[in-house]
Amino acid sequence: MSIEQLLILTWCWCYDLSIEAAAASANCSVKAAETQYSQCRRVCFAALDDREACPEAGLMGGDGHLIQIDECSIKARRKRAANGRGRLGPGDQQEPHRGNADEQAAVADDAAIAQEEAAHGNVENIAVDEAENAEDNDRAEGWVFGLCWWRSREEKANGIPNETRFFAVRDRTAATLLSLIQNHVAPGSQIWSDCWRSYARIAQLPEGYTHLTVNHSKDFTDPVSFVNTNAIEAAWSRLRHKIVRTKRGVGKELRFHLAELWWKSLQRVPVPSRNARNNKTKTHPMIYMNFLNLISRTYPV
Repeated sequence: MSIEQLLILTWCWCYDLSIEAAAASANCSVKAAETQYSQCRRVCFAALDDREACPEAGLMGGDGHLIQIDECSIKARRKRAANGRGRLGPGDQQEPHRGNADEQAAVADDAAIAQEEAAHGNVENIAVDEAENAEDNDRAEGWVFGLCWWRSREEKANGIPNETRFFAVRDRTAATLLSLIQNHVAPGSQIWSDCWRSYARIAQLPEGYTHLTVNHSKDFTDPVSFVNTNAIEAAWSRLRHKIVRTKRGVGKELRFHLAELWWKSLQRVPVPSRNARNNKTKTHPMIYMNFLNLISRTYPV
């Protein structure tokens, strides 16, 4: 392929165009577009592993900063607690006459699923079908651990987005998850999570983390401390949508897809709005140049 075609495909990848649309824009085959998209993800993976080349990949949080953590099975239709809770925000209320609390949570969860499927073209159903129909070595499966650096409204207004990092993990044991937390979360940070037993020793780690939890079997948001995991849980739908849109080769390249999502979470800016509570973001207008600079820093001549 020509340099011009490679640059066009890179631009398309930066702005999340589908592989088919990228191939049409660059006047090349879908296979060639897939290859270039894969190379872009590998750049992210290499750069984020080198904090000199990518200083923005340093430790998350710090004194006075909040990190939300959670884990998710990417093959699951929807992450739920045992009784179906853990998905709704504090503003999602059910009418008390519609069954008991568990039944109300299930109804509300099903409604949320229907809304998300309508918005994303049955994303989660397709995700299961793709995994079940794929060859064994091409399945997107297993657990993913996520960390979200929550930003205040003032920080978001100044162009500082929530940063989200995802990591494929073999299991959800304390040894696995606590090691990732220590490697990516700065000492003194405040960490919010659910009550998964592997998180029980976070406050005892030498980094001096403050650890607060919400019991999803009782509340979506803790009524006293207001602790929740809404920000990181919201990231799971974006993760699934991304995995399903790509479809091809996700299982073999899952770690590179996760690196792409991490880097692109840093390339978001707030959407101007008169509503101070507006949390919408858009792709940074300089993302293409930022990525070319990332390439030059990661692979210096």
